[in-house]
Amino acid sequence: MITIVLADDEKLIRAGLKKILTDALAIPIEILEAKNGQEAFELCCQKKPEILITDIRMPVMDGVELMKKLSAEEEETRPAIIVLSGYDDFIYAKAAIQSGAVSYILKPVDKKELIAAVNSAIMDSMKLEKEKNEEKFRQIIEKGRLEEISELPAITVKNGLRCIVIYGKDSLAALETVMSEKMYYVLEQTKNSVLIVYPFDGEEVHYDVSYLDSYIVGISGPADDYSMLRTMKRQAITAAMQAFFDSETGEPLKEDKHGGLYYWENSRHMNDFEETDKAYEKMISHCDLASAEEIQTDVNKLFKYLKEDAKLNSEILYYLYKKINSNMFTRYPGYTDSDMYLHIKSIMIENIFEYANLEEWQGSVCDYAVYLAALLKKDTKESPYITEALEFIKTHFKKNINMAMVANQVSVNYTWFSEKFKEHTGVNFNEYLKRLRIDEAKKLLEKGCYKVYEVAERSGFSDVKYFMKIFREETGMSPSEWSKKHES
Repeated sequence: MITIVLADDEKLIRAGLKKILTDALAIPIEILEAKNGQEAFELCCQKKPEILITDIRMPVMDGVELMKKLSAEEEETRPAIIVLSGYDDFIYAKAAIQSGAVSYILKPVDKKELIAAVNSAIMDSMKLEKEKNEEKFRQIIEKGRLEEISELPAITVKNGLRCIVIYGKDSLAALETVMSEKMYYVLEQTKNSVLIVYPFDGEEVHYDVSYLDSYIVGISGPADDYSMLRTMKRQAITAAMQAFFDSETGEPLKEDKHGGLYYWENSRHMNDFEETDKAYEKMISHCDLASAEEIQTDVNKLFKYLKEDAKLNSEILYYLYKKINSNMFTRYPGYTDSDMYLHIKSIMIENIFEYANLEEWQGSVCDYAVYLAALLKKDTKESPYITEALEFIKTHFKKNINMAMVANQVSVNYTWFSEKFKEHTGVNFNEYLKRLRIDEAKKLLEKGCYKVYEVAERSGFSDVKYFMKIFREETGMSPSEWSKKHES
């Protein structure tokens, strides 16, 4: 609802203006009346109206002083000001403009001019409110929450929320053609993609056949709470990734991906990506030692867990896509932050929908991994003690070793070794050692024949309580929960 304050000392003029606005405006409005500037100022402070229509000449406080006082208020809560005056006087017009008035209308008021000015102010107000809400929604996606729950947009949601993602040329313009008069909020936008959330009004968005030939549209499941924005975003993008697969066989398409409409279904989805995780960790963990052929084989294995179902495959693809973007590109910052090829390639891989088919995208991932491995090997040739150190650690990580011991083993200065080790592996020595031990602990727990304290001891943790604490931090589960999950 739009709130308008009418400030004029003549009651009949206020009544006439109110009737004009009530009859002409098609949206819900609330009109509050004030007979002088002081009353108008108090109403503006209390009600935070979107629009103030004020006369210049009024008792107690005139329109010029009213505007000056309002200009000292916070910009976010300031109304759009439309000034009415019976005096064609430049001084008043100048004062109004300096105080931020959006329109200056001479009395007697022209009905069409007033309605046009109010409609323009309403459109600006709605646009500003929409931008504020979009920023709040982006904060929910980025941080998972708003700083204060009271900041959530006061939007009535009768039939739930939907997220829609559209991929294709000039996608935002294309979106506007199908959303018509529907209210929507842009969450993310690139040149050829747009992600929105909109309050579902009970009627599905209409897409004609020619539109879906050119654009990929992914639609999330329903939600009734804006806190679900992260989930809805994932669902919409995952749904869109069905475009890379044959809808009947589930196989990756050999030809170009299909435009079309793709839905997320809450009733059918993946619950466990454990096998995919293992294949990824195997590939990335020995990227520094494997040959180009071994890296290619490892990357290809990432995609061997695809199912005979396009919907499930889109979830596996999205999981891999997020894993690669959040881990592979950041695991070795000493290389990825400085090498232009890796930087450009990572941007290309992030834009997965720019690829004609999944095979092309997989090829880029493979190129990235092989090139990264080559850089790592080049570094180990220049610093052969790194290779020797890694082999020593992987052989002795179950024992009580530390960085000083390893640096001494390869006959390198402790400080120099620490810097080179992190540059090469992407993590410090203790983190690298912890990962090896946690991976070993997972394997032992999955066998189901060891007690927790035995797993801790066999994987290199001397303190079982510390092991349990670190294991939960790394996996989100206790060792017992991990073991039971594997059994089930």
